[in-house]
Amino acid sequence: MATQLLAVGATAANSADLVITSGSPITIGLKGVVDGGACVRLSLKDDEGNYQSLGFLTAGYPVGVLNAPGTYRLSRLAGSPCGVYRS
Repeated sequence: MATQLLAVGATAANSADLVITSGSPITIGLKGVVDGGACVRLSLKDDEGNYQSLGFLTAGYPVGVLNAPGTYRLSRLAGSPCGVYRS
């Protein structure tokens, strides 16, 4: 069953921390995309509590799989509307 991680909107926003455990990969994807400008940064929390950028979900690359254990955060960039779900 799909679960919302970040509500659809056009303002900058961060998701809550998303903890992935070993052997429990998840698929994440954009939702509510209305144009090619949708962009969400994916970050991984390091041992000092800082978030390190891993890459982006975009209108052209809207789905990804998180299969490494860790604490992740999704950050929508201001501009084009979008949200993020997990399944």
